[in-house]
Amino acid sequence: MLSALLLTALVALVRWPRHHVTSSLASVDADLAPPAPLGALLAVAFLGSVSGGAFWAGLFFVTAGHYHFSEQRNLVLAALMGAVSMFGARASATIARRFSPRGALAGALMTWALVSLMPSAFPRAEWLLWATAIVGCTCGGVIWPVVESALAAGRHGTEMRSALGWFNVTWTSATTVPLLILPLVSRWGLTASLALAAAMNTLALLAVRVLPRRSTTHHADTAASAAKLGVEYRWLLRSSAWLLPASYVISSALSPVLPHRIAQVMTSGYAASQVAALWMGARFFALVIMWRARFWHGRWETLAVAGFALLGGLAAVLLTHSAFGLIAGLLLYGAGMGITYFAALYYSMAVGHAAIDAGGNFEALIGLGYCIGPLLALTGHLVSSPTHADSTIVIFMWSAAALASPGILRPYFAARAQRRD
Repeated sequence: MLSALLLTALVALVRWPRHHVTSSLASVDADLAPPAPLGALLAVAFLGSVSGGAFWAGLFFVTAGHYHFSEQRNLVLAALMGAVSMFGARASATIARRFSPRGALAGALMTWALVSLMPSAFPRAEWLLWATAIVGCTCGGVIWPVVESALAAGRHGTEMRSALGWFNVTWTSATTVPLLILPLVSRWGLTASLALAAAMNTLALLAVRVLPRRSTTHHADTAASAAKLGVEYRWLLRSSAWLLPASYVISSALSPVLPHRIAQVMTSGYAASQVAALWMGARFFALVIMWRARFWHGRWETLAVAGFALLGGLAAVLLTHSAFGLIAGLLLYGAGMGITYFAALYYSMAVGHAAIDAGGNFEALIGLGYCIGPLLALTGHLVSSPTHADSTIVIFMWSAAALASPGILRPYFAARAQRRD
């Protein structure tokens, strides 16, 4: 199976169409080109998300079961993965300009597929696992800004929100697939779970071939005209740029605490994984509502609801002594995650004219959250006893939210002052 996947990826690499990329990427022809096919982009999003879910879930499964990593070593690995993902996102625009957006997608998918096979080929070499994590997450950081840019470029207002809505419900649905497949794949060995990511990336290459060689640019004048009612979009983007990584700091630091809270509050008749999945369901429905509704565009109330949902849900999850309070907190927290994600992505694409740089900044903020969250959790383990580590992590999470609050609130007051002038 591994040999077949490797051969398929190499054949795709050899047969990939080559072309010379020039500055015409930003030419008028590119501006007039139709948007990239939505179906092909959603196929890449679905397969790439299955790959990413299998990679992240499978990797820590492998480290714990095959390499016997401690919780602290896993947190170090998670922080490193978040950091290199941030680096890949920031480098995505440069790579796309050098090799074309389609070439950047193809190269990242093939590289990720190949490195995902290394732990299976050399299961005793732990350093190859670290290399796989670093290279794979860097490639993931490159892929998503290119996809998000292609989704938004040439689409404005309601049409862009619709494309982003399809994208959001696609990737959130896809991340649940590895939970069903990984138990079956692991029968061939723990490291085989990473080979699932290689298989999905190889299939995604078929969808990438359908995409145009040159990207459609989201011309600044057209974008400004389409967003003429959103005169405060830049201020909203600045607030969401603080709220987005803060939400992922909370998410990544809450993960090790949540199983303990569920065990303390819920009865033994409930599976912890099923209860924890409630917030993911709430996030999904929040994304659907944001996709289908238009009333939230340009409204500060949307970000305020997201912020209160995140903090209120977090407080309920950590402080409640009842099953009802825990479930309500998880649902509220998941809704806050969904609202924050969609709003931040929409404003990034609208203000950034759907450029890959805009998607790169958006994904880099997520990577930053994924990096800081595990570091906070690791620090909580290091500075306190094992019995008090969870409470220390909670204090750190609230401190991170307090530090982010000026960045979230300052743009609102600047926008209000601008309206008075």
